[in-house]
Amino acid sequence: MLTRYLTSLVSNLLNSPSQPSFFSLRGLTKLKSCQFHATSTMRKKKKKKKKEPEGPKIIKPYDCGDSPKPILDPSCKVAIVIGGSDGFGFAAADHLLCKGARGVVIADNDVDQGRMAAQRLCDSYGKNRVQFFEYDANNPCQLEATLSQAHCKYKQIHIIFNDSDKERFPSECNATRKKENYVSKATRAGLKILGKNHGGPGGIIVNCASILGFMGWPKDPFPVYCKKEPAIEVTMDFAEKFSVEETGVRFVALCPTNKQFCDIGLPDFPDPIPRDRLRDMPPCIPTPKGQIRSALGHVMAWAKSGSTWVVEPAISVHEIPRLIHFPLKEGEKIDPKIYGSQVKSFLCRYYTG
Repeated sequence: MLTRYLTSLVSNLLNSPSQPSFFSLRGLTKLKSCQFHATSTMRKKKKKKKKEPEGPKIIKPYDCGDSPKPILDPSCKVAIVIGGSDGFGFAAADHLLCKGARGVVIADNDVDQGRMAAQRLCDSYGKNRVQFFEYDANNPCQLEATLSQAHCKYKQIHIIFNDSDKERFPSECNATRKKENYVSKATRAGLKILGKNHGGPGGIIVNCASILGFMGWPKDPFPVYCKKEPAIEVTMDFAEKFSVEETGVRFVALCPTNKQFCDIGLPDFPDPIPRDRLRDMPPCIPTPKGQIRSALGHVMAWAKSGSTWVVEPAISVHEIPRLIHFPLKEGEKIDPKIYGSQVKSFLCRYYTG
């Protein structure tokens, strides 16, 4: 009897229209839904509290489709390194193979050292990746024959690196020919192999010569080399005579130095050094050769034809070579501001004593 009474009372309360809506079944449904409803603010707080997974974060780069592409990548290319048995030439050959060159030809007049250099590189990068061909820089016919031999083997040559600091053995076979320096001979012979006007694929010829500094720096620079090979003058002359549009070949001068960039200016032509003081003087040609690697990679990728680049010594923090500016017309002067604060500091030291 009591149970029936309680059941009837609860039923009347739930269904009575005079009671507040929260007593009705519909009201309870709304109340239930409101209790579990999450606002947008709460959702944001929950997202912030979410723990990030442990471990390294993967950062996706931006779209690099519009970034400039390098002019020349040594990957899958063939290069000829003149004077590559040691020094800057060997360092250049090593860098080209490290960057994926298909093959490197070392051309040198030192047969024993050249073969040893080729074998060392083959041991590091794979069998038959490097070939050695003997050549005599004094004989243009032999130099052209050596380059032609390399061209016949690989079909296409894209890179020629000419180490002008190498010692050249004298030869009498060229005595009747017009006198021409070694850099010019190598550049002219390389142009016949690389030039599109001669059926070649195009590419780059890099003339490397160590430099003591520049007279008239920085307004009207004149180079003073460690050897007698005028790499900069020859490079600029060929770039002016043979355009990239015609030949597809860029001519670039690369000059290693023992001085930092702010110290390459020579106020006066250096007087001859007495022989008794030569032993105490540091060598003009840099002893470490590793800086040429990053410098060569940079000029292959970005250098314009006819440009000159200085490679600072290993103690410098700048691995990228420095572009040297020359007057384009006779009588022009270079504004020192183009080099920034480093040249200003040099000028202050020079003019203040």
